[in-house]
Amino acid sequence: MKAALIDGYIDEPAALGVPPYISQRVRAIAGILYAKGIDVDYFTIDTVRKKELWNSFNAYDYLILHGGLTTPGHYVGGTPASFSEFEKLLSLNANPTKIIEGPIVAGYSLKGGRKAREVSLDEADALFTKELDLAKYLGISIKGKAYYELMNEFYKLGAAIIPQHPRYPDIIVEFDISSGCERRDKFCSFCTESLLYGNFKSRDFKGIEEELQALKTAGVKAIRFGRSANVIAYGYDKEKDLPNPEAVKTLFQTTSVILNPEVFHIDNGNPIFIARHKKDAEKILECIVKYNTVGDTISFGVESFDPTVRHLNNIDGTAEEIIEAIKIVNEIGNVRIDGVPKLLPGINLLYGLPGSTKKTFEIDFFFLKKILEADLIIRRLNIRQVMVFPNTPLSKRKLPKTNRGVFEKYKKSVRSIIDKEMIQKVFPVGAIVRKVIPEFKRGALTFGRPLGTYPILVGSYANFDKAVDMVITSHGTRSVTGIPLMSNLNSMDLKLLESIPGIGRHRATSILLNRPFDSWQDVKRVLGEEVCMTLKKIGIVI
Repeated sequence: MKAALIDGYIDEPAALGVPPYISQRVRAIAGILYAKGIDVDYFTIDTVRKKELWNSFNAYDYLILHGGLTTPGHYVGGTPASFSEFEKLLSLNANPTKIIEGPIVAGYSLKGGRKAREVSLDEADALFTKELDLAKYLGISIKGKAYYELMNEFYKLGAAIIPQHPRYPDIIVEFDISSGCERRDKFCSFCTESLLYGNFKSRDFKGIEEELQALKTAGVKAIRFGRSANVIAYGYDKEKDLPNPEAVKTLFQTTSVILNPEVFHIDNGNPIFIARHKKDAEKILECIVKYNTVGDTISFGVESFDPTVRHLNNIDGTAEEIIEAIKIVNEIGNVRIDGVPKLLPGINLLYGLPGSTKKTFEIDFFFLKKILEADLIIRRLNIRQVMVFPNTPLSKRKLPKTNRGVFEKYKKSVRSIIDKEMIQKVFPVGAIVRKVIPEFKRGALTFGRPLGTYPILVGSYANFDKAVDMVITSHGTRSVTGIPLMSNLNSMDLKLLESIPGIGRHRATSILLNRPFDSWQDVKRVLGEEVCMTLKKIGIVI
């Protein structure tokens, strides 16, 4: 028996599977198939598009299509599968048993600011929102077994598909440490976390350890604790309201020892949880900063600073508690390696929620300015419009109309005022971003990113086709410009020289005409002391 597993990618509040990420969910599906004795050929939807494989799966016993977005995003490494592409795959492959699995079954939308449409794919033999429903359908006994008792085995087996990923080994594994939301009251009106994953539960350590060993065997070099609504709450005793710093320490220490990863990052944290459990949260953050790798981000689901919006959508906590959590992360995480902080907060803001008015934009901008003026640093700002999914409290509410003009003007202000200054603070001139992997070309520029949580996009006039260490030379609002570390002044081309601030075409031409330089004294004589110091600062050699 053989299955074709097509990864259409997922993006959920606490899980990402768009390349270079490979999600825990698609690996669990593969593990279920392996547990049933079914061989798995793994394809990404981008591979299907590139190689025109739409009708290539009729020889398989099973065709499993996985994907779906419950949070809107912009993606560089891949494009999530559309509803019509799933329909096309179903219609052109009549022979196998066809199964749709993932968030797309709960509702489909590729953009924010709209309701997700309910899915009815008539040519599919089965539709499942959860992996355990697929296991049951295939005849695997799940009765009487706890969630992680089952998932641990599927995750471990599913690690075997990782080398089939087209970007392997340059991928980052999205790793499951907990599911559900740790909040003790009702959940946010819009969130699908409790809808898809139920009550909060931390994954048992034995299962984590066994999967880490399987990932090591598969050659994994980058990992992110992204399958968690709040990484700070791992091991949390919800009944007693007690965080568990020791459990987090064991988790991070063991991961570091088993995998020794080149990239070890996290994703989501609840700022209100941090502010209300300050002492324990500080211990946990100190542990994370001890074991993680540079350039990490803890993503805060702020959603809105507007107290009315927060109240009407049951978003816990206050703006002041959010500021306090940002301050705590800055104090602990702003330890720099190569000029880049180890851990900084990121902020997610969501628009189109009940209670939103024009005043909401003003309130949010006021607090963003307050963060900036307090000399606090945030790694990135995500500005999104809400996606409404069936069976969430929001699906039963009337939504306000978002004034598109006001929304775009607000976004422009945030990008030009807040983002521009923040990115300069996070990645100052001379900072080094390690192992930038090329992604795409635009004109004379090559753009690339390192592996990690919200990796910075680096543009360079250098031509590179493999991972390169880059030195930051200038900034945009959402990206930076760089040159390869240890670039040699005697061999850099004109365009790359011109891209260095303070050089320009005239000085770049002068460099070309006066090469080769034997010493920095020669450079100083031709270009002056200030330019000479600039070149040294960004790591240029002669």
